[in-house]
Amino acid sequence: MSRTAISEDLKNRLANEVQHGATEIAVRQAEYGWSSPAGEIRSRRRIEFLVKGLPRDAAVLEVGAGTGVQTEKLLKFLDNITGIDISDDLLSHARKRAPQAQYRVMDAHALELADSSIDAVMGVSILHHLEWDKCLEECFRVLRPGGVVRFSEPNLLNPQIYLQKNIPFLKRLAGDSPDEYAFTKRQIVRALEKASFEKISVKPYEFLHPSTPRSLIPIVVKIEKLVSATPLVEIAGSLLIEAYKPR
Repeated sequence: MSRTAISEDLKNRLANEVQHGATEIAVRQAEYGWSSPAGEIRSRRRIEFLVKGLPRDAAVLEVGAGTGVQTEKLLKFLDNITGIDISDDLLSHARKRAPQAQYRVMDAHALELADSSIDAVMGVSILHHLEWDKCLEECFRVLRPGGVVRFSEPNLLNPQIYLQKNIPFLKRLAGDSPDEYAFTKRQIVRALEKASFEKISVKPYEFLHPSTPRSLIPIVVKIEKLVSATPLVEIAGSLLIEAYKPR
């Protein structure tokens, strides 16, 4: 079981996240654009990355399951998912949306799970809400040898993300929680190394914005492929994160 101590600052941060969860539901922001035509493509891309190579019966922990938007899609490929979130308000929606999964209110910085009990830990746009060093240490602890972590996260080097996370007005406008930020490829690689992971891969990807009109998606996707083959890929909107616990 977890032995991670929780500081007062972290307790306050978690309280803010719980409140943010309630606010998200009140203003219908929990889906964050996943239901738009471009958002559906973005979600499908993430699901394909998260489930890659995993057997259906893999023991999977989804961190920050929220309202179950991604859980519902993960269940098409995986049968044994436990979704956790600090907000029971959000999980009440997940239980209705995707009842086949198990859900627990849990702090990702102090996982109430046994050592070496999980095959894969994953999440979409969740690490940047957390103290990611502590979360990754806990992920490492609960993973079985050879287990994998996979996350999709906003890239701080992307100009829109950088402005959104650093200008208070834009942060409020986007519906961000007070404490969330973002990180760079280099920062998350260092955190994964510190947590003792190996086979670390962090790739900037994606320029398709969730608000892209349906008619423009084919054009944007073509441009995205071209730009992704250049150094400009480093300012892509997201990071695909993958790392393994040594066997």
